[in-house]
Amino acid sequence: MKSEQVEGVAEKLAGKAQSAVGRLIGDSTLEAEGAGRQAAGQLTKTYGDTLDSVSTFVKEKPVAALAIGAGLLLLVNRLLRR
Repeated sequence: MKSEQVEGVAEKLAGKAQSAVGRLIGDSTLEAEGAGRQAAGQLTKTYGDTLDSVSTFVKEKPVAALAIGAGLLLLVNRLLRR
């Protein structure tokens, strides 16, 4: 598990707690900040999941990963030449 995944889960849980406290005391600002932290945590976790998936793919299929990288490099090169 990547550190980004752990950070994302922790941030999401902190956001849920903050949102719940805001709801409990009737502070809509605190509740909204908690919702924002939850969203940020989900984004961080998704980023970590993506890194993990790419890392696994590269380890399992290095030739395919190299071919994809070379293809993307050629595509970007052609786009930038225009």
